[in-house]
Amino acid sequence: MRGADAARRAGRTLAICGLAAGLIGAAPRRALEDQVPELKAARIGARERLGRPECQAVLTDFESVNGGRLDLVLLSTGRTAQEQLDRMVLESGLGRPGCAGPVLASTQIGSSVAHICLRSFALLRPAEQEAVLIHEMLHSLGLGENPPASVAITAQVLSRCGH
Repeated sequence: MRGADAARRAGRTLAICGLAAGLIGAAPRRALEDQVPELKAARIGARERLGRPECQAVLTDFESVNGGRLDLVLLSTGRTAQEQLDRMVLESGLGRPGCAGPVLASTQIGSSVAHICLRSFALLRPAEQEAVLIHEMLHSLGLGENPPASVAITAQVLSRCGH
């Protein structure tokens, strides 16, 4: 009996480790988007907006915390604005301190991971949701905040990329 229990535990451990390895190495980056259709639609819409030159001009409106316009930072990566957005990993911010109150999303400057505050995000119109994702993409390129204020960043994205 003892050997059979040990074998079952070992089998479960291997299965869990295999599952974890699969999640780490091969899991879809967009698992949250598969669960939240509005988020998936927002990424698609933001990507379409970033394909337009007038929207890409938002990259000339801001500088990175290290100096230099964001369009030049992006150019140095060899990626397009759409590819930079594609690199963004969207994770749930539910339960995170950064999602208290009216916050829509948060990220660290230069990070490709954005935590989406799903309750607040869900209350926005699609164009606003798309603007939030572009806003976070700007932070991934090095845009700081305060200054400029978060609302000013999103307002500029909406101005350049359309309502």
